[in-house]
Order: sequence, then structure tokens, then C-alpha cells
Amino acid sequence: MTDTGLAFLCGTALDAYDPSGPAAFHDSSPVLRHRYRQVADWTGVPAGRLLGGDHAGAGARERALLGRLAPATAMLGIHDVLAVHRIRPGVLGGLGVGAMVASSLAGALPREALIRTLADGGGPDEPEPAGAVALVFLPAGHDPEWYRDALRAGVRFGGSLGEDTGGTYRVVLLTGGGDALRRLAAEAPEGAVRINGSPGVTVHSPLGRAAHDRMRRLVTGLPFAAPVLPLCSPLEARTLRTADEVGDLFSRNVVQPADLGALTAEMHAHGTRLGLVLGPSLPRNLLRFPFPVVHVESPADVARAISAILEFGVEMSPAGPHRVPYRA
Repeated sequence: MTDTGLAFLCGTALDAYDPSGPAAFHDSSPVLRHRYRQVADWTGVPAGRLLGGDHAGAGARERALLGRLAPATAMLGIHDVLAVHRIRPGVLGGLGVGAMVASSLAGALPREALIRTLADGGGPDEPEPAGAVALVFLPAGHDPEWYRDALRAGVRFGGSLGEDTGGTYRVVLLTGGGDALRRLAAEAPEGAVRINGSPGVTVHSPLGRAAHDRMRRLVTGLPFAAPVLPLCSPLEARTLRTADEVGDLFSRNVVQPADLGALTAEMHAHGTRLGLVLGPSLPRNLLRFPFPVVHVESPADVARAISAILEFGVEMSPAGPHRVPYRA
């Protein structure tokens, strides 16, 4: 059981990434500006590039880099803003890049090591990333033929995200080449396939072998530690308890399909009564969760989070030092 009933969810760019909320936080919060300055020092990527939403002039490699660093920096910074308000998690978990961020927030990896790993994830030996991701809405209860055919034609299953809020559709994550996903969207019923329009990076994809090989090499040199807070895996319904298990997550996370239902079920088993989604990392009002969820993307969302904490009887953290040792 968690000691607060509060979970932090760190997602990945499943839909078009909206930088307006993090930009508003950056304007209003010295804590978050400090986080962006640190990331700029560690990577050489200035805050304005991380906060900008228009990457039309960037090459594929830079778009992939920004697709990793922008959401990760936003999630780390928003976590720190919430901590100022004594809002701290009892359990953590995430998808894609968010799983790596959650590991750091749980005390399993210093933040600098996390950010440098994300910055180094597309090294010179990795081909230009050409992948894309799509959210696909399937009728509950069966797999239509057009969807199954696509899995034999350059599209791969990236994960199960559960049902939509109305329970009408089953939502899955597909990965593949942009052309293959566009062909799928043209063949599918209108609105059934939503291709990611943000400068993202393909995660949870069997197509990401080069990225997987590079991550395995990077993981061998990372200073992992056992998580201080419960850290739930996005790959199966389990809680990671050792440094080796976190390192294994980093490696498998690149290519193994995600299971959001298993992740949130494990968080629920820890006594979660409320979840906060950090940053614009999961679509709002789209997916069904086993507990109430509030998205914290902009300064106005902090008040909504506090109201939900009071409504659902979640404990605020006591004043004083955070019990997770800060690992810069």
C-alpha cells in the first residue's frame, strides 16, 4: 500500500505534444526554469528549443532528440513544482520515455544520468529514425480485418492502452513507418486511426532494434539503484524492486509493447486513490483508468490537483525534506 494514496503517471507522446502548458509553467515558476537550465547545461539544448512546438526545420535525428527531451524535462519540472506544494507521490509508473522518468523520480537513477541517456539515445550508429506511432480505436470485443492485415504489412503492435472513457472502443498503440500508418488510416473507418503529429520517437516498437541495441550498451554504465518508492512496470503487472530490474526495464522498454492496463492495475493494487498525469504526456479525457486522474500540464492544473487531493482523501506530504534522496 502507498502511504499517500497518490500516484504519479509519466506518459509519452501518444498524441500531438502540446508545449503550451510547460511554457506557461516555465514563465511562472522559478523551480521549473531551474530544471530547464540544468537540462540545457547537460545536453546543450536550450530551453527555448525544448519549449517550442514547431520543429519543422529540424532533421529527423533532432526531432527524435526533442521528442525524448521535451516531455522528460517537462515531467521532471512539473514534479518539482508539485513538490513545492507538498504534493508528492506514493507510487510511480510510466510509458515509454515516461517509464524512464518515473524510474528517476522513484530514486533509481540520478536525473543527470537520465537526461544524458535520453540525449545519447540516438547516437551516430543509429539510422535516421523514420518511425511513427498511431492511436487506433477498435470496436470493443473484436479485431477488424483491416487492423490485422496491417500487422502483416509494416505495422507493429506497440501496446494496449485499455478502453476509452465510454467503454465503446479498445485503444491500442501501433508503430511503423509513416507511409505504412498512413495507408492504414486511409483503409480504416474515418477517425479510427490517429497518427501522432508531434516530433516523437518510436517507443515500445519491435521495429526499434537499433535503438534497443544502443540502449543495452548505455544501460551497462548507468548508476542504477533500488527504487525508494514503489515503481510499477509498463510491460507487465509488477513492481520493480532492484537496480537490475530497473536496468532491464530501460532496455526492454524500447521494443517491448506496453500494457497501460497492467501498469495502472499494479498502481491500484498499491492503494492508489488518485493519479496525477505529469505534463502533456497522455491524452486528456480519452482513456479509462481504475482510479480518478487529473492531468497537470499547466499552472492552472495545480489548483485542480489540490482540489482532487482533498476530494478523494489523499494525504498531502508533511513539510520538510522529501523522503526520496535527491539524485541530480
